[in-house]
Order: sequence, then C-alpha cells, then structure tokens
Amino acid sequence: MESWLAVLLLMLLGFVLLLIELFVIPGFGLCGISGLTALGYACYLAFEKFESPWPGWGALLGTIFILIVFIVLFPKTKAWKRLRLDAKEESSEGFQSPSPGLEELEGKTGDTLTMLRPAGTAKIDGKRVDVITEGIFLPKNTKVKVVMVKGNRVVVRKVNSSA
Repeated sequence: MESWLAVLLLMLLGFVLLLIELFVIPGFGLCGISGLTALGYACYLAFEKFESPWPGWGALLGTIFILIVFIVLFPKTKAWKRLRLDAKEESSEGFQSPSPGLEELEGKTGDTLTMLRPAGTAKIDGKRVDVITEGIFLPKNTKVKVVMVKGNRVVVRKVNSSA
C-alpha cells in the first residue's frame, strides 16, 4: 500500500512542480525539470515495486494522458490568454516599417551631428539620420559617407580629407 502512496505523491508533486514552472517561474528551469523527473520516477516505481507490469503501464499512460489533456485544454483557458501576447504590430496602431528612402542615401556624404560611438546621428542629404560606423568612434562634425543601407541600418565611413 505504501508503494501506491509513493507513486501517487510523486505524480502529484511532479504535476504541481510543472504548474509552478508554468505560472510562477518563467522559462523552463529547476521546477520543470524536477517535475518531469518526479513523474518519470513515479512511473519507474510503479513498474519496479509491483509484481505485475499493469500498475506501471497505468501510471505511465495516466501521466501521458493527463499531460496531453493539459496541453490540449490549457490554451483554451483564461489563464493562457493572460500569459499569451496577442498584440500585433499594425500601422493602424502606430507601428512603422523601416523609413522609406533610406536606400537613396547610399553613396552620399554628410556631417555627424553627434559623436558616433559607433552609433549616433548625422545630417545626410539634408535629413537627420540615425547612423552607425563600421566599428570606430567618430567625433561630432566629421565628414562621413554612407557605405551601406540595410533596412533601418545606415552604415557610414569617415571621408578622408586628402581624397
């Protein structure tokens, strides 16, 4: 009788630890791994401590069934809706895609408005543009040339005054 109690308590502990991992502690860490370990050990004990393999199969299939039911039913609950992010980035809600016309800046020159460490602001073709260097720091009021534009990323290089 105490073997059944141990198996049931381990299964209960495993499910409680998985619920704690889901609702209290973000990510998949110690409680999640401990919960799965407790469930696995409960199934092992059910196979090992009884003469017949049927209690072990019952524990294993019961655990799998409960996990599947939980996985199928949980996304339909209010708790899941509180955990899940439903926000969409749509233009009607203020989301803006990359600024149009940045590709036109490629090859043009301008002056830095702030120090580039390596990111900052420059005035290129009469527009204020967020730029980034190829990894070096540049002081304010340095002549720069746009060497690459990829999406919102505008990469600049210092223009040599001797050229």
